[in-house]
Amino acid sequence: NDIRYIEFTGGEPFMIQEHFVMLQGIVDRGVAHQVEIHYNTNGTHYPAEAEAIWQHFKTVEVAFSIDDLGERFEYQRTNADWAAVLDNITSFQYLRDHMPNLRLQCCSTVNVFNVRYIDQLAHWIALQRFDFVYWNMMHEAYYFSISTLPESAKQAITTKLQSAQVDARTQQEFVQIIDFMMRGVSLDGNILRMRVADLDRKRKQNLTQVQPELAALINYA
Repeated sequence: NDIRYIEFTGGEPFMIQEHFVMLQGIVDRGVAHQVEIHYNTNGTHYPAEAEAIWQHFKTVEVAFSIDDLGERFEYQRTNADWAAVLDNITSFQYLRDHMPNLRLQCCSTVNVFNVRYIDQLAHWIALQRFDFVYWNMMHEAYYFSISTLPESAKQAITTKLQSAQVDARTQQEFVQIIDFMMRGVSLDGNILRMRVADLDRKRKQNLTQVQPELAALINYA
């Protein structure tokens, strides 16, 4: 009876139907009105049955882990379908319009695969009417952290982010991203290229086709 907060992280929580049984038990117990729920989701699933249960809770926060757009999103999240993710986000937005206890967030993890393109991601985020936006820095695996990029790549990315046409708040976020990147010890890129090649081979993908600008920056062929 004393429960106040529940957090569902990943894997993908909306693939786990059993958790709704637990939530329904809280509703049946008569204490859902005091409980806040938080989800981390990659947006690949929409739980159509959730509304009947969620409406009883104090608040429901759904935080989308969206790190890039289109085929670049699909490159980072192999087997994900960007069009389906867009449809799901639209469904969540519609649900929020008539379920006042629902809040939608976006948490983007800045890493070597998206830092070259995050101005485009920021523009998309601005159009989605999220209630809260958070930029997260990847630390591990270290070779995918922007802090270990080769110095030449860091300089090119710094120039691009400093010239990005974004609002003042996002520009301040970019300043912090640049600061995090430049404070790290640059590596020569050999481990990064090796790890990317390993992922491309296992996933039957090709970074040079999806992100040619990044491939050029890290000398990946």
